[in-house]
Amino acid sequence: MNHTPLYVRLTAALSKPLVLLSALVISMPMEIRLARSSGFTGGFEYLMPLTLSVYSAASAVIAANRPRGSKGRVSAIVGSGVALCLALSAQVVGHLIAAGYMTSGPWLVAAVSSVPALAAAHMLHLGSMPKATVPVNPLEPVQGDSEDATEEPEKAEEEPEAPTPQKVSERPSKGRSRRPNLQAIRDAAQNLDATGQKVTAKSLAAVFQVSERTGARYLSTLNAA
Repeated sequence: MNHTPLYVRLTAALSKPLVLLSALVISMPMEIRLARSSGFTGGFEYLMPLTLSVYSAASAVIAANRPRGSKGRVSAIVGSGVALCLALSAQVVGHLIAAGYMTSGPWLVAAVSSVPALAAAHMLHLGSMPKATVPVNPLEPVQGDSEDATEEPEKAEEEPEAPTPQKVSERPSKGRSRRPNLQAIRDAAQNLDATGQKVTAKSLAAVFQVSERTGARYLSTLNAA
């Protein structure tokens, strides 16, 4: 259960869109005025906020969502930094002109006039970058391999390994937990040695179908005889 107060959750949920919206709205007057001073008229000056502030915010989001190591991530980050510098410069220069500390000149007109082309080129670059591909799980079997893998167990089930007569004779009958005598242990050890297997507690336990601890007792009995 979430014990966070409701007003905290509302603040966290609404603060980001409200701050973004207010920042974009408060940036509009100076960007519009800067566009007018650079020759944008006939209603086109109202598109300058989209070309500067909205473009800067969008490029920052796109760059942040590029996964680490993906193609084009560095250029997206650099482009978002340039977009942020353009938006900041527009605000600073617009307020300097409005306060009378600066006047419009040919270099300022040239800089503002180049903003739409730069923004369009960068947005096309961000849109043409390849999407991040999901890496293929190396442990996931290929379709052909999965079929082969399913066929092998079926073959194993169809052709079970037939137990040797010696092992069948040495298996304890169900319902009885009788300890084999010394001769039976010796016979089992000789059979293991004849087949090239080491006489160990584990091998004796496999022959008599008992635990490895019991097989160790059989081995100690064999060694003591």
